[in-house]
Amino acid sequence: MASDIIIIDNFFEDDQFLEKFKEVAETFPVEGLWTDAYHREMYTNHIVEKAGKYFDMEKIKGYETWVHSNSKPSADYEDGWHYDKDEYRYNLNNILSFPVCSCVFYLKIQKLIGGDLVIEDVTITPKTNRLIIFGPGKKHYVKDFTGTRISVNINPWNRLLEEYA
Repeated sequence: MASDIIIIDNFFEDDQFLEKFKEVAETFPVEGLWTDAYHREMYTNHIVEKAGKYFDMEKIKGYETWVHSNSKPSADYEDGWHYDKDEYRYNLNNILSFPVCSCVFYLKIQKLIGGDLVIEDVTITPKTNRLIIFGPGKKHYVKDFTGTRISVNINPWNRLLEEYA
């Protein structure tokens, strides 16, 4: 299994495809969206397929997707560091359960000051059409920022999450 952080610039080669994805992402519910393994959303599926080149997606049951539009992820810790995990299971019985991997796709970045993604000891600057894929259980956070920072976040899972079941 991959342990590194994968960064892919110019992920969508077709600008029209990227623009259409921006329109579709605006319709994603704020609380997140579950997509099962057999009824995948076209644009996010491209991201999951690419992640499958680095992480084993053979047994995924589906993936959750959410958008951060000029916002930062909710943090488990005062300093903003957090893990991508099954929040429902963690809140219910304090068990850490991680997705196969985490994917962050920068849909739109404009006039951004700050907003870097920090994964353990690696700092990554957001850039439109940049995909970042990293392994499960990696602590990370987003630095404070001004400007436009819209990311689509995807976590593929090998099991159904209780909150979506």
